[in-house]
Amino acid sequence: MNDKELILMKITGKTIDAFRKDFEQAMSVLEEKYDVTVSLGHITYWNDRFSAKVTVNNGRDPEQIMRAKFDANVWKYSHLGFDKGMYMRVFTGHDGLRYAIEGFNPKARKYPLEAIRINDEGHYRLSEQFLVQLENEYYIESETR
Repeated sequence: MNDKELILMKITGKTIDAFRKDFEQAMSVLEEKYDVTVSLGHITYWNDRFSAKVTVNNGRDPEQIMRAKFDANVWKYSHLGFDKGMYMRVFTGHDGLRYAIEGFNPKARKYPLEAIRINDEGHYRLSEQFLVQLENEYYIESETR
């Protein structure tokens, strides 16, 4: 090693937050150039390193990306009546209220369904048993959000 001292990044919650912000800014150039969406997942860090999953989705439209993700995972929930193209399909929940299915989290064993409650547009994670009946309609989110 030469006379210059090696300067290492001090890995803390604050530096990870700053890194994420800089990463997103740097990726915006690639997103524009290749018409993709780059996202950095949850960052796990230690004193000497950190790691995260980087996902690149084709396209820039968030709804199209959500629809594609829905269709990629829906086969795991076909036993509930879901099939490709049913993104935002309305269903009645165990509480008697209406929800729209917006996705799945297959890693979440207890609450894998991701849905919007129609009366307040709140986002919820629900169990498979929560679904009572699929309706024959689709939900379109309010433009006021």
